[in-house]
Amino acid sequence: MGLVLALLGCHYFEAAPESPMLGLAPREALLRLSVDLRGVHPTEEELVAIDANPDLYAQYVERYLEDPRFVGRMREVFNLRYLTRTGDTYFDTTEAGLGDIASTTVGDSIGEEPLRLLTYLIEEDLPYSYIVTASHTMADPVLARMWDLEREPGDAPDDQGWAPATWRDGRPAAGMLSMTTIWQRYPSMGGNANRHRANAISRMLLCDDYLSRPIVLNRAAVDLLTLDPENAIAVTASCQSCHSTLDPLAGTLFGFFHYDANQSIDDAITYRPETEEAWRDYSGKEPGYFGRPTANLVELGANIAADPRFAECAVRTVWEGFSQRSYTDDDWEEVAALRDVYEVDGARLTPVVRALVTSAAYRAGSVVAGIGDDADLDERLATVRVVSPAQLQSVVEDLTTYRWTFDGRPGLTSNDVGMQVLAGGVDSRYVTLPSYTPSLGLAFVQERLAQAAGRHVAEHDLAEGRAGDAILLRYVTALDTPESAPDAFEAQIRFLYLRITGAPLPAEATEPLALAALWNELMKVEDSPTSAWAGVVSAVLRDPAVLFY
Repeated sequence: MGLVLALLGCHYFEAAPESPMLGLAPREALLRLSVDLRGVHPTEEELVAIDANPDLYAQYVERYLEDPRFVGRMREVFNLRYLTRTGDTYFDTTEAGLGDIASTTVGDSIGEEPLRLLTYLIEEDLPYSYIVTASHTMADPVLARMWDLEREPGDAPDDQGWAPATWRDGRPAAGMLSMTTIWQRYPSMGGNANRHRANAISRMLLCDDYLSRPIVLNRAAVDLLTLDPENAIAVTASCQSCHSTLDPLAGTLFGFFHYDANQSIDDAITYRPETEEAWRDYSGKEPGYFGRPTANLVELGANIAADPRFAECAVRTVWEGFSQRSYTDDDWEEVAALRDVYEVDGARLTPVVRALVTSAAYRAGSVVAGIGDDADLDERLATVRVVSPAQLQSVVEDLTTYRWTFDGRPGLTSNDVGMQVLAGGVDSRYVTLPSYTPSLGLAFVQERLAQAAGRHVAEHDLAEGRAGDAILLRYVTALDTPESAPDAFEAQIRFLYLRITGAPLPAEATEPLALAALWNELMKVEDSPTSAWAGVVSAVLRDPAVLFY
């Protein structure tokens, strides 16, 4: 950790004499805030302002929370809980009547449905409980065709075409609990009897994964499970420790349970009231929610919204996503403070984020051993963040205007490309936990992205007769060399570091001379100022400060 901090050139101010946490300097704190809430670096004007007046931090928090990019970051954070961005279409798109649209486009829209309902409730300042109580879903034109949704004419779509929509098959409306997307993502076949789906509800909305519970079975129980699973579940105490609550929860979902060998697409995306009683043929457990009977999805959603674990899970999701930490019992006090904010501020998510990013733990840059009574704080606190693939993509695009694509698909946010997992992200199906540890894969991705972005910048900025302002090469021309324009080279390289890393080089820094020498070496290879500057820009884009914040 000390090496990474040294590479970043972080400076600290002491948060409080009695606190073991040393806070980031204002410039570094604002950079962390901006990358977390917007996915881009602050401008130099913002950084200069915060250097001059650290009290402006609170104003920048409000500004960034109102930035349109904030909801995009929230979608990324909550996808780590929902895991719907798999890229799957679940059916042949041609057979589904969407043969004129690329299947990857359809898969993208399907995975966004619950996350766009999240966007709606944040933008409309609604409580998080809306995610399971809403009378509508969200759809863009592609999703509306795929799931046969009726977009509400009274609500104008956003700039990406998403608008409130309703189901045409008369299903009970309970937000994401009513979404075909959710139950195609979490299917249930045959004897599973919706148990996979019930556990998905518990994991996504209550942060309680039944599969993580320690269960001990004796040999007789194992034998009975092999011969008669449903009877074994009913009579074995170890099984009932989970199934007594799991099976009633699963019983609520049988309107979506209609799998057979001859199913059609219409059958698989339609809610069928006539199958709601099918629980009688499977588990025999009447629909309920932890001891309370439920008649339909609407009652299920209301019960979930009233469950204290639902609020706890919402806060944990925000806290884990922005803190890059996995919750443990030792973190209870920190999360409980955010839970209080959630309850006081109408169960809304934005106040929780506000409280989190203004906390001492969020702004900490290091921990001093021997101060305070939390001996493990240094191990648990993430004093340096690692960019996600989506953040890396947006940071570099904002700096260089370059967007890395493969056949038109975003390289760092599309599962079909494969770079997302290589860079430490999730694919929402096989890889479901992000990596916050620097890796060879992340370094490789950064190298290739830096090379492509550096070439893009050099070709644009040094183009003869260029229209518009330069992206990054503002102090040099294609005719300048380190010998003919040393001052311009010095100013240009210092500007690259300032803009790309957010930190000015010290007066005694050796980088200007080293990169001027690199420029000369590259000129010997291709005799091209464009190629030489592409190499220099890519070298700066590979600075660790692009990955760590």
